Amino acid sequence: MTLRNLTVACIIVFTTFTTTDAFKLSRYRGEGCRNEALGPWVGGPDQGCISGDDAAAGIASSVIVASTGDVDKNSYTVFFESDDCNPETEIGHKDEGCFTGRYGSYAVWDVGS
Repeated sequence: MTLRNLTVACIIVFTTFTTTDAFKLSRYRGEGCRNEALGPWVGGPDQGCISGDDAAAGIASSVIVASTGDVDKNSYTVFFESDDCNPETEIGHKDEGCFTGRYGSYAVWDVGS
């Protein structure tokens, strides 16, 4: 493999891994996205259902959902009462801003173009 081919291959791999959908979620113990910060989570549809300690489920009362850019325009974060992202237990969704509510799990859904 020539240096040029290797460089092109590296650019393709880098671009593939840096253009995925992602949201940054900042979880808070208090309502209204204030009070004790519980730490961030960054992810997208490929992460699947997030629950338990990974989601700060049962601890967080609110979450700031922040888009990471244009890659998120067809996605949103869905919050569920259940701990398995059961669509029948959806309690809300956000693509930007503060979500207030006790949740058991969440997931990022790609809703298409």
